[in-house]
Amino acid sequence: MTAFKETPKLPNQDHTEFAALIKMLADKYKPLYIYRFGKLMESNFNTGCFIADSAAENYRYYLLMVIDSDARIEHAVQDYATSHLEHGTITILVHGKQAMIEAIKANNKFFITVANHGELLYSHDPTVRSFQVPEYIPTRAAEKAKKHHQRHLSRATGFIDSAMECLRTEKCHLCLFMLHQVVEQCCLGMIRIHLGYKSDIHNLYRLLRLCDSFSPAMSGLFLDEGEEGRRLFDLIANSYSAARYQDVFEVSRQDANKLLTQVESFLTMANILCIDKIEALTVEAANYKQFKLGGMICDN
Repeated sequence: MTAFKETPKLPNQDHTEFAALIKMLADKYKPLYIYRFGKLMESNFNTGCFIADSAAENYRYYLLMVIDSDARIEHAVQDYATSHLEHGTITILVHGKQAMIEAIKANNKFFITVANHGELLYSHDPTVRSFQVPEYIPTRAAEKAKKHHQRHLSRATGFIDSAMECLRTEKCHLCLFMLHQVVEQCCLGMIRIHLGYKSDIHNLYRLLRLCDSFSPAMSGLFLDEGEEGRRLFDLIANSYSAARYQDVFEVSRQDANKLLTQVESFLTMANILCIDKIEALTVEAANYKQFKLGGMICDN
């Protein structure tokens, strides 16, 4: 008789640790609200006759913290959260209450969507457990997205041309700085078009994680290649400051060549994702207009 093994059970420490982190953030920074606008989960099960059974979950959390002032504390909050979350990763955006109110009045897609459909994890007022703000009006979304796409694509292609010239003239450290700008512009454009959020983040790891909130495969082009892939991506990520301020920032031509190829592929993928999203936004706007027109006819 063949004995079948049961599927290993997943641990619960991730959920407990995350709940504890929210409490620590609330205690330390005294925010008004903390929303979760995304959670990605990856499961890994190993079982077989010749390996030990194991099960693991990896979570990626996306939070918006709203504070009472306009103080710029996002980097400190991000560093604190990262250092206190052992299992998984976390990306936190921090904005003042007044800025969020003004953005919602201006029909900002990101803040309206989070307020209406995000999960309110913490409120300074225990009686407030949910909000309802006016729904997002998508009529001009595609038009705005096209302008953002053209702007960021133009910058990204200009930077990649500069990277090629730097590589040709053996300025490999400057080549990587230009490649950093390409990845940054691609990410900023995708985030603006997909989330409706204007980011001023320069850290490429944070930008890639934010892109993963709507397209989990994007960071994999750089980070799914094991230790070697991370070593190469670290070179790009560090080049933002190292190529400008360090007296010695050495990059081999071989590494620069590999990274140029990867970044060219990333630019192609980002362009396709943005074009597809713009098409979807165009359809969404048309459907919204048709619905509103239909409602007006029915009302009459």
